[in-house]
Amino acid sequence: VFTALSYYVVGHGISFGTPSTPFMGQGGFPADGGFNGLDDVESSVLYSKYIFQLSFAATSTTIVSGCVAMRLRFSIYMLYSFVAVIFYSFVAHWTWADDGFLNKMGAHDFAGGGPVHIFGGVNGLVATIFLGPRKGRFDGTRPISDFFPSSPTSQCFGLLSLWWGWIGFNCGSSFGITDDRWVVAIRCAVTTVNSTVGGGLASLLYTSWRTKGRLIIPEHVINGILGSLVAITPACASTHTYDAFPIGMVGALVALSINAFLCHRGIDDPVGAIGVHAGSGVWGLLSVGLFADSQLVGITVANGLFRGGGFKLLGLQTISILCAVGWALLWSTGFFYFVGVAVSRDWKDPRKGLRVHPEEEERGADWYLHGVMDHQAYNDDLEKTMNASNRDDSSSSGSLGLDDHIVGYGSEDGDGGECTSVPLSTGRSSQQSRNSTSPDGEICRGVPMRK
Repeated sequence: VFTALSYYVVGHGISFGTPSTPFMGQGGFPADGGFNGLDDVESSVLYSKYIFQLSFAATSTTIVSGCVAMRLRFSIYMLYSFVAVIFYSFVAHWTWADDGFLNKMGAHDFAGGGPVHIFGGVNGLVATIFLGPRKGRFDGTRPISDFFPSSPTSQCFGLLSLWWGWIGFNCGSSFGITDDRWVVAIRCAVTTVNSTVGGGLASLLYTSWRTKGRLIIPEHVINGILGSLVAITPACASTHTYDAFPIGMVGALVALSINAFLCHRGIDDPVGAIGVHAGSGVWGLLSVGLFADSQLVGITVANGLFRGGGFKLLGLQTISILCAVGWALLWSTGFFYFVGVAVSRDWKDPRKGLRVHPEEEERGADWYLHGVMDHQAYNDDLEKTMNASNRDDSSSSGSLGLDDHIVGYGSEDGDGGECTSVPLSTGRSSQQSRNSTSPDGEICRGVPMRK
């Protein structure tokens, strides 16, 4: 909602508006054809570009949501979603606008490795550092089982959705199928899929190594494949289909290695978005400087290092990386610091203003914001209710036992919520299950890790 509002009113004009400078667009506010004096056909062209570019802007913004899960105040995330799009639009202009300074220099980023993934991933890193880890994540005050992924099935379904959606992103960046554009689009489709083949194979080897051949951890494979998708994003049109295999393999390993490093450094990224987007995004831009082939039909790009082009393109790609990283660090550090201070009213403690209340974090924002209680929290509440009930009725011979009691839950006063009757399961208690530890030694991010 806030991303679309911001991009319509301000962002698209900064990215692609006219007149413009190498730094930013200075017209086209808002992105409306009639408002800018365009006829019906010209307006339709504008809208087709706008709606596609909006999806890129929204993707860059939502990357941060995974990094700050369960800690950031929802109101601050809404504000972030509005403001981040404005700063994203500058990087998009530098990269894709005809007179953007990176584009004019000859840097190449076909589908958003810098504006979308590096920019969003670095924003997520800054936000995560400002927020600090989830309560009990690294200090041993909560069992590691509290941080296990709650639904690997949902994770895999999400991967499948992103996997095929990514083909649309990369192919769609040709902006049509006329002339040679269809050649570019279909090449992007094959390089995108081939990259995930390389990334998937590398992920399987990685998870086998980390668990000494015992397990295939879903999160390893999922984030590895996502890392390969990010890596091929800037290079999908400028490289051969067989180049995509090593690009995807390295992208997967970069994502997984960075996530493991951050975890062991006490930086809590619940979904691994920093390694996937920032890390693999950097590798993706560098891979253009290595593998790009100027002879491929439909694109204008210099030869990479492996095609006899020397270090020129690789240097330009490095400049693109530095611009995206530096811009993200500059604005996001200021945003999270000043917003945190404004809320906490303590210039020394912006974290207090950024994070949700401790009780809200303990119980879960889903409950406080949406009235949604997860199964584990429900069982915990049920157990507490029954323990209190048994103490109060201990003298009554007719009181129900813990295993027999059935209660409903809804609103606090019992009038406004839907009541669901669920018996507490017998056997091992939920608390015992939560406090169990893995026999595999050190655990980071809820999966057994290699010593």
